[in-house]
Amino acid sequence: MTPHPETYDVLVVGAGPAGLTTAAGLARAGIRVLVVEKHPGTSIFPKAAGVRPRTMEILRSWGLDQRVSAAGQDVRLELGISPVLAAPVVAVESLGAPAAQYVSTMSPSPFAFVPQDHLEPVLLEHLRDRGGHVRFGTELVGFEVDGDGVRARLRRRSGPAPEYPVRARYLVGADGPRSTVRATVGIEVEHLGSEGRQLTYLFAADLDGVVPDPPFALHWVTSPGAEGLFVASGRHRWGYGWEPGDGDPATPTAEQVVARIRASAGIPDLDVELQGAFEWTFGAEIAARFRSGPVFLVGDAATRTSPRRATGMNTGMAAAHGLAWKLAWVLRGWADEALLDTYEEERRPVGLANALRSLQPREGAHEASGLEDFGVTYVSAAVAPTEHVEPPATVGERAAPGRRAPHAWLDTTGRRVSTLDLFDGRLTLLTGPGGSDWCAAADRLAPGDPPLAVLRFGPDLPDPDGSLALRYGVGVRGAVLVRPDGFVAWQAPCPAGDRVGLLRSAVDLATGRSGAADVADLSA
Repeated sequence: MTPHPETYDVLVVGAGPAGLTTAAGLARAGIRVLVVEKHPGTSIFPKAAGVRPRTMEILRSWGLDQRVSAAGQDVRLELGISPVLAAPVVAVESLGAPAAQYVSTMSPSPFAFVPQDHLEPVLLEHLRDRGGHVRFGTELVGFEVDGDGVRARLRRRSGPAPEYPVRARYLVGADGPRSTVRATVGIEVEHLGSEGRQLTYLFAADLDGVVPDPPFALHWVTSPGAEGLFVASGRHRWGYGWEPGDGDPATPTAEQVVARIRASAGIPDLDVELQGAFEWTFGAEIAARFRSGPVFLVGDAATRTSPRRATGMNTGMAAAHGLAWKLAWVLRGWADEALLDTYEEERRPVGLANALRSLQPREGAHEASGLEDFGVTYVSAAVAPTEHVEPPATVGERAAPGRRAPHAWLDTTGRRVSTLDLFDGRLTLLTGPGGSDWCAAADRLAPGDPPLAVLRFGPDLPDPDGSLALRYGVGVRGAVLVRPDGFVAWQAPCPAGDRVGLLRSAVDLATGRSGAADVADLSA
């Protein structure tokens, strides 16, 4: 007898950063979500560690930024180079992390260095606190797509437990670069480049006497025969990796690995405790599509980057954040199914650009200052068309359709908040000081419409010199509509016509109920 399937709104396969971010975003919106992960728990390896400011902004909007920062490590965000670890540093190179003083003008959130195995438990706890369900040690056996969504078959990996069915309206594949979900729906992968096979070992050792305080995030050792990369991964915990050559054993023994670590460290009697190992390929690739019907891809299943400039995990979490609110709003009846098409439209170009950038040994001038974090521009059917293109020097400074809304500090009711703190979970219409007619228009929208807040610069948000209204391009009576992910959907600096009709069309645009071509003249 076939067991009656459990039913969820969304099934997420994979409990890495992208999968947990997707599920947490859904659970926060009241969506019934199940995450299954074949491993017995969250990652035991540090893997990715650089959490870029835009990712920290997302975590801040969920109230998690302080907990994530506390789970991190104080490091120098640079690459130190020396013959061996114990020798004097002969060169220091940038890792492409934006300078702190520059970030502070663009974002409320700094760059953080948080090993992945410290980040994932924070996301997991938040997901469970919001009612999400997670099953570790459970694998996806297979699934079929039908008119009602997806019927998946799951199985516990330990013991003789049989397969059992789970039905979901949507399925999200966050199951890594060798994604079962991606393969099942027949989505091909475009290989963008590779620099070879890498071996990485996690180990514990006291290196306080030979590394600076704080240590370099990465330390490259150049001694012939002992070339390798030390990666800071927590107190007395390190990653050590190298690219095996033709004369190296395919799978070195523990004794051989310890001997190599000691040689690279320059400490022959270093006490080394090996804690784990993983093999990986230094390369980048991207899925040909991010969606197939009710099935979506996030994380490494969609875009795999090289480790350069800490783009991979951040790319996956940003995409997951964008997908989660769209899935949630469609499931809540606040958005049309067409909104889901914009996930690929908006995120695949970003994933491709980040993957290609991660293959470049040197970054350009703008990338070195972090402009790629704040200069993302979405072009999709849910974003009003615009001909306005900002020069690189002003990226992130002014609002424009498809761009992340600008950050500015506000003092409200005795609290200091960022403009970016205003947007989570709703549409937000920001207007000029004379925008009371927009408030009246919002009151006339249908009760079943998505959550919408109207805030006026001046009466509602402090703007004594009018600079915020200028940065957001609303003048005295204009308006700008910001999505739950903090990106601008529509902007009308000098609108003419019925405010109710304009606002209704803008909301329809942002929620996939009308295409961008239908609102091309609304900002006039």
